[in-house]
Amino acid sequence: MQSVAGIFAGGQKELREICVVVKADVQGSAEALAQSLRDLKLENEEVEVKIKVLISENGDVTKSDIAVASVTPGTTVIAFNTGANAAALEDARVLDVPIEYYSVVYDAIESVESRMQEVLSPTPEGEYVGSAIVQEVFNIGGTGNIAGSKCQDGIIKKGSNVRVMRGDKILQESKVRTLRNFKAEVDSIQTGDECGIGLLDFEEFEVGDVIESFVV
Repeated sequence: MQSVAGIFAGGQKELREICVVVKADVQGSAEALAQSLRDLKLENEEVEVKIKVLISENGDVTKSDIAVASVTPGTTVIAFNTGANAAALEDARVLDVPIEYYSVVYDAIESVESRMQEVLSPTPEGEYVGSAIVQEVFNIGGTGNIAGSKCQDGIIKKGSNVRVMRGDKILQESKVRTLRNFKAEVDSIQTGDECGIGLLDFEEFEVGDVIESFVV
């Protein structure tokens, strides 16, 4: 999904841009949606994600729109209250350019925001295998903060890649450093098990955080 990467003046943050082509039934709608997308911004301490609108026009999606979108990998065509002609659909299939159809502005914006979040903090490498919810946070001398958690689905494995979620925000990507069940170090826990989870380079847990586990 990442299409362009650059550096802000001063080298403070990396800029990642998601490119879109916007087509709508009327020009006013196309311009309004395009501006709403340009106004979106997600950032953390190192990266800023923004939207670059390549085309903002009224009318059906055409072969020309698909050609423009195909130049920049990861570009999505957004069709708002409009369709795509047969030639455009065929080119989109051949060139692997996604066309997304919307009739509600909020739905289009929400979808783009979801992609922005993924670009800001990509899903950890591996297959999703389970998650645990943090129920309490405690400190064990010499090991730092431990998340007293309960596995709510699947399994959590020691050494697996994880990401820590707070609501819909990705806080951190890490690895399971220590995994305890009733004070005993274990290799894995499964749905319903209570455990203590310690992560590499992350200790700022809060009750309600969700730890998602991925295994390569």
